[in-house]
Amino acid sequence: MPDRIARLEQSAPELVETAEVARNTLSNVGLENHQAQVALCIDISGTMHSLFASGRIQAFAEKILVMGNYFDQDAAIDIFLFGDEAYYAGEMNVNNFKGFLQEAWRKYITVYGTYYGKAMKKIRQFYMPNNKGEKVESVGEAAEGSIYVMFITDGFTADEQETVEQMVWSSYEPIFWQFMAIGKSKDDFGGGFWDWVNKSFAQDFSFLKKLDDLQNRLIDNANFFNVQKELLIEDADLYQKMMVEYPLWLKEAKAKGILK
Repeated sequence: MPDRIARLEQSAPELVETAEVARNTLSNVGLENHQAQVALCIDISGTMHSLFASGRIQAFAEKILVMGNYFDQDAAIDIFLFGDEAYYAGEMNVNNFKGFLQEAWRKYITVYGTYYGKAMKKIRQFYMPNNKGEKVESVGEAAEGSIYVMFITDGFTADEQETVEQMVWSSYEPIFWQFMAIGKSKDDFGGGFWDWVNKSFAQDFSFLKKLDDLQNRLIDNANFFNVQKELLIEDADLYQKMMVEYPLWLKEAKAKGILK
């Protein structure tokens, strides 16, 4: 791993401290030499605009890029954006990352709707073009490497049925979905009066939690957590949450012949 830190020291020294935190997390779960493609899929509907404009999305993407620095041979992550439609925004790497998300977002700034299923189909088409993002009911040839998708949203989706179908079909493919919601969930409050008041204004992430526990999949290919406010999460906490279920999925995917 020292060469990967050295790569950042040369191209992106401002990411080195974050990378050391990520390295410790990966070492703790036995993935210090793991190889995978990393994708960051981000909701660009209207309620997300302030997070893009403030630079918080850019800063968060850099944390995911650090994971790509370890997992991906090219030290890169694929960026997908979604709202009414889904878009591939290109490859973000240690040489072009500065301002990458702001520039990509400005191309689609008028988007308002939210469709998870369209984004998931786009990602499946991108990495597994033979399946065309459509129905899959059996495991194909075992893949050399996995795809880790960090999926970010702050609200519900307008295509729940398609999203469920995409989850089930992708359980036969080498894709792991890490869903992360932005905002306080109704479950983040207790039972007091003011908790009851605040709960009425909180987000309902029950559908995302349903995806995490969805039935009829070949294997459990997803995890969910939420950050309570504006992407404010410590590096160590983020990476630990990202690695809660992924190592378990890797083992099961190999056992099922999805991965070599």
